[in-house]
Amino acid sequence: MSTTAYRNAPRIDIPEPAADAVDLRSAMRLFPTGVALLCTGSGERAVGMTINALMSVSLTPPRILVSVLNTARAHPVLCDSRSFAVHLLSDRQAATAGLFASRDKPLGTALETAVERDVLPVALATLRCSVEQVVQAGDHSLFLSHVDSIGHGSDDGEPLLFHRGIIGTKIK
Repeated sequence: MSTTAYRNAPRIDIPEPAADAVDLRSAMRLFPTGVALLCTGSGERAVGMTINALMSVSLTPPRILVSVLNTARAHPVLCDSRSFAVHLLSDRQAATAGLFASRDKPLGTALETAVERDVLPVALATLRCSVEQVVQAGDHSLFLSHVDSIGHGSDDGEPLLFHRGIIGTKIK
């Protein structure tokens, strides 16, 4: 049993059972995150995937970090291309998030067409990035990336959220 104590805070005893993947997933489902679409590659190698492991790292210089499962279809393409776009999805893009989280997602030129037609007009913003460093972190890779450009999309939408395993707009 460990004890966590902060100045002026009550003492909290935290049990120390061994953490496993199921426990971690269960706990992290309670932490609401935004939902984005990561696209990388071009032509027939273009791939996209729904992500929620995205964070701002630095404003000067502008940097973000994304976490990608090592076995994801986009992983080797991202490693090769060393560039990507992240589209911050709006509340009107739950179906898009679901599609790109499935095995039936568009690839290649069909992906590029879908992004131009369905994603860009409604996304809240698009960040185009260059990978600066890749850090192996267990079953994921962390891509520390420079933000090369930012395009602002729809101003009237709300962010799409992921919470308790559900993609939506309200935290339950």
